Amino acid sequence: MEWAAKEGGLMTPEELLRALAGFTGSDTLTRHGLTRRVLMSKGVVLLAEQARTHCLTDLIVSHQVDPRVRFEPFQVWTLTVDATTRSAVATMTDGNSKLPVTQQEIPWTDFPLPEVTLWLVQEGELWIMLLPGEY
Repeated sequence: MEWAAKEGGLMTPEELLRALAGFTGSDTLTRHGLTRRVLMSKGVVLLAEQARTHCLTDLIVSHQVDPRVRFEPFQVWTLTVDATTRSAVATMTDGNSKLPVTQQEIPWTDFPLPEVTLWLVQEGELWIMLLPGEY
């Protein structure tokens, strides 16, 4: 993959997967740029920076205007990339059902991994976006 080049100090997909697997908790949270109510874990921030995928965290935040999404206090977001067409689908479930609450097709992406899952968990008035291993 072209993305794997070390230009700009970016990790290769393999390095990124290893780094993401190492996150088992997060003592530091960063506010999302679009809303003060969503905080992101260190793992999500690393993913967004290293995969240049702030658009994924923005997509998750933007779907919170949909009442079907907003009223789910535990959201499982999965981005699945088709390596052939470089298109992707972002799907949100409630974590219990395989049926999506919502999904969005993405016609083209340079996201470097075949799939990634993020959780969005409501904590009072705030929402915490994290990797599953950080829960």
